[in-house]
Amino acid sequence: MQLERLLDHISTAIIAFDAHGRFSYLNQAAEKAFSTSSKVLTGKRYSYFIASDSLPLGDILEGLRQNGQFVLDNVHLELLNGKAFTVDLIGHWLQAEEPYLIVEWQDPVHYPHRAQSRGLSMQNQVSERLLQKLAHEVKNPLSGIRGAAQLLAQECTDEPQKHFTEFTDIIEQETARLTQLVDRMLLSTHKASRVRMNIHETTEQVLELCQINLPKHIELKRDYDPSLPDFHCAPDSVYQAVLNITQNAIDACRSEPNAVITIKTRALPRHTIGDKQYPLTVCIQVEDDGPGVPEELQPNIFVPLISGKNSSGLGLGIAQSLVQQQQGLIDFKSSAGKTVFSVYLPVIDTASLAGASNE
Repeated sequence: MQLERLLDHISTAIIAFDAHGRFSYLNQAAEKAFSTSSKVLTGKRYSYFIASDSLPLGDILEGLRQNGQFVLDNVHLELLNGKAFTVDLIGHWLQAEEPYLIVEWQDPVHYPHRAQSRGLSMQNQVSERLLQKLAHEVKNPLSGIRGAAQLLAQECTDEPQKHFTEFTDIIEQETARLTQLVDRMLLSTHKASRVRMNIHETTEQVLELCQINLPKHIELKRDYDPSLPDFHCAPDSVYQAVLNITQNAIDACRSEPNAVITIKTRALPRHTIGDKQYPLTVCIQVEDDGPGVPEELQPNIFVPLISGKNSSGLGLGIAQSLVQQQQGLIDFKSSAGKTVFSVYLPVIDTASLAGASNE
């Protein structure tokens, strides 16, 4: 009863079904949405009130079979009382004295995060293939050019030819720079191993490096949640991703008379990334009060070679790839005076990690 009273204060609709598909409980938000009461529906099968052909039962059952949960977006749900909704559905098993299927639905207009994260995931898959193909295509010719320049320099030992070494040196320097760039592109496609890590040790390393040569008018701040647990992740990947985002924020604020960049950490319970909901997610946010990301760049900000500044445009694309290799995601919100990049990293138990590595 105490749990039911707590659920009645939640603004999203929550319904409990028993293992036979019968209504067991509706919170007040669900009663309001259904225009009925928990008393009326308790004990009746879902098909008594929900049009069966409006439920994607195959997807629901497959999700429950594979993961013990399902996440479905933009489901057009029809009720037998004539009402209809377009909703996002999240469901998972709850083991009490008997198993219950707990289903939560949300209005996709008010909760656009999952659709955005799915779009970012798909965008990043395309970006990774582009990076890998481009890097491999470029690396072999670069090696050939650098080797030819070294051979040419060795031939230019006589006095009349020595001035040519100035040009071969330039060729070697530029091919070395491009090789480093290609290595950065390939780095994002190589998965790093996970170890137990403390997120604040990583963010402190980022802050320490960024303090070097930091413009005097830019202030770096921290806003940490000290209750965050250690968790298994790839520290080097997280470090590189947060560093890339922070350096972008510093570059964006260089033209501001005074600017503040804040690295925040927070714990997010039951947060959904893509199609999966995690019991706990660590969120690292890099917030700045700079001019904001230009509107024309925002839809493709994580696509490689897209940049609003004089740079390679690889930083955010690589960061997104590194974080997604940890089952995480980076998204952002930006307007003039406030830009926030959020890095979401799920806290995954060691048993799940072991299972994933064996597959």
